[in-house]
Amino acid sequence: MNEIENGLSQIESFQFIHEHLFTSGQPTAEQLRLIKEYGVTTVVNLALTDDSNHLENEDRICLELGLNYIQLPILWDTPSDEQCLLVLDMIDHLIQEQIIWVHCTQNFRVSSLIYLYRQYFMDIEMPVAQDLMHQVWEPNATWTGLIHAVALQLQGRKATKELQHSLIHPDHFA
Repeated sequence: MNEIENGLSQIESFQFIHEHLFTSGQPTAEQLRLIKEYGVTTVVNLALTDDSNHLENEDRICLELGLNYIQLPILWDTPSDEQCLLVLDMIDHLIQEQIIWVHCTQNFRVSSLIYLYRQYFMDIEMPVAQDLMHQVWEPNATWTGLIHAVALQLQGRKATKELQHSLIHPDHFA
């Protein structure tokens, strides 16, 4: 592990998802510099600006470093299914051409979404995805409910795609 990688691994609740996707809790200004040096192009922040661990002027810091900065805050006590689906779809889109770092205050919001991302976008089995999420935290009742609600929607999407594929390729079942 080189010096930059060692520095990145020190960020609270850091997780390597794949070569285009990393997650963590709130990075400091110095850690954002390391994130940029490592080759990340976009930082996505799911925390609110009034969270206790929020980095003041994170948007300016990222932009001055040459990082794209996206803030899509998700309420802690009342997270929205639609917001979570938007974030998952955005991640799936961004990783096609960029290296992204997704964070929130402690990586709780993010790791819950990445649990779903691993299953429905990376085809990782549920027990493996769950073990990786539990390295960061055990979701509370609110986030467990959100995970189940979003998973149902993602299962519906997957079933619809499979049905469309079977209609386009009818010999698939032959």
